[in-house]
Amino acid sequence: MYSYQFGIPALDAQLGGLTSGANVLILAPPLSGAERIAYNLTFPAEGEYSVLLSTDERASEILNFFKLNGTERRSLAIIDAITKSDLPNVPDTDRMKFIASPVDLTGISIKMSKMFAGIVDESLKNPKPGIFPPPIRFCVNSLSTFLMYRKLEVMYQFVHVMSAKIKKNEWIGLYTLNNESFDARTVSVIKQLMNGVVEVREGKESFEMRVVGLGGRMTPWLPYSFDLNGKLVVEG
Repeated sequence: MYSYQFGIPALDAQLGGLTSGANVLILAPPLSGAERIAYNLTFPAEGEYSVLLSTDERASEILNFFKLNGTERRSLAIIDAITKSDLPNVPDTDRMKFIASPVDLTGISIKMSKMFAGIVDESLKNPKPGIFPPPIRFCVNSLSTFLMYRKLEVMYQFVHVMSAKIKKNEWIGLYTLNNESFDARTVSVIKQLMNGVVEVREGKESFEMRVVGLGGRMTPWLPYSFDLNGKLVVEG
């Protein structure tokens, strides 16, 4: 079974990476850089692909982060649910799809399926020995925005379908959620669909994170920061 590394030495040392098929919730307060944590954990290793569904940042902003940190353009795919509201004629490409609004869950699902299918088809034409289906890191930034537009029951079903697809294909999924914007029931319902949680809190000197549930383990609270290019630096 393929093993996804966090790409963060302190986390890989603690947990040894992510198991194929895992879905992970990044539960973080405002101003903690949750989206940057998600992008760092979604960052593709050699031979991997990253697919991001964004309701909070434009594709151009996401692309800039990955480009600054050395990702090959062909390894990155983005589904943008923001830009089209201002630029209704923005065209789709093989690696970039645009949705008019986060409300359009059907449109998002269709374009996600096309994106995944395109990556799988490409990997069949250029197969890497011993790796199929192609390893994909999938990120949703953020569930908080979806939950502002849709009822919890609707989002539960939507995330359930996404997370099941991730598990079936042995990919990994990362989902951000603002833990201060929703009640305990909402957080608990979303957690039911996850294999683990990256919890974030404000420490005495900086924000801290810990990983809970993956492999039945829990890391200690680890301070973190970001460098000038947005790369995650975790102490520990």
